[in-house]
Amino acid sequence: MTTLKPSGSTAPVPATTAASEIDTANLPELGPDSILWQRFGDWRSMFVALSAGVLQIAQRDISRSLVQQSNVFDNEVARLVRSAFPIIRTVYEGPEVGAMIRDFHKDIKGTHPDGTRYHSLNPEVYYWAHATFTAMPYYLAGNFMPELSRAEREQLFQESRTWYSYYGVAEPENAPKTYDEYVEYMDAMYDKLGPSETIDRSRIMNGLTLDPPDPSVPRWAWKPVAPFASKLLLWVSIGLLPAKVRDNLGLEWTSSDQRKLNILAKATRGVFSVLPRKARMVPMASRAIEKAEAQGR
Repeated sequence: MTTLKPSGSTAPVPATTAASEIDTANLPELGPDSILWQRFGDWRSMFVALSAGVLQIAQRDISRSLVQQSNVFDNEVARLVRSAFPIIRTVYEGPEVGAMIRDFHKDIKGTHPDGTRYHSLNPEVYYWAHATFTAMPYYLAGNFMPELSRAEREQLFQESRTWYSYYGVAEPENAPKTYDEYVEYMDAMYDKLGPSETIDRSRIMNGLTLDPPDPSVPRWAWKPVAPFASKLLLWVSIGLLPAKVRDNLGLEWTSSDQRKLNILAKATRGVFSVLPRKARMVPMASRAIEKAEAQGR
């Protein structure tokens, strides 16, 4: 079971949304010594990427935008990979990439069946997506990755605020400013999540066989591993979600599942503890750290 432990310029947004520009003066810089850099680009983040995706598609505005304006159902794994790496780039490359991702969302807007409207750059929606990515290293701490101390959790959250500032999107009025406030924010948001059309139509969430994650992967090579890959991806993702979210979405998780996940997590943590950085980190993260260290950062 996963728990969160208590302890720039802005883009145009809907006028009805109360929001504020981020004051970055007292926020930490990201670099080789930051917890975010050390953890987010680790290959183990792939274990929890789908968990973040589930949190997003259980939110009504994000779900509706995917149904109306996305080809996500054509190949969900490919879409997950395409979405994950630009987010990782933002962490390690900064505002230029963040602005590019923000601009991808400028025209993503529409209407719900009840007539209410949504816009992807509404700060409450955009911040929620960011908050789910922020949750990833917290969900991994203490299982697939080493535990974080109370001080490290606060430091990581403040680093995530620096990261959010790279997008140039205002914070919503209720955006947390401390780790404890973030825990409260996430807990309140979990109560608002529920089944959605995107979840109902998702091949991953329904345990169906998936297409190859990349066109370069031959179907003959993918076919034997596809059923196993699909089930493992879904199982780990469900296990890393908070119990409250699993309950709200009707996702089954037993004590036996938890014991098996603990064994997998411990074994993975042991293997990664002896890997060199280049093997442990995705290439863009490893290169960014090496470059920054060479510059004396």
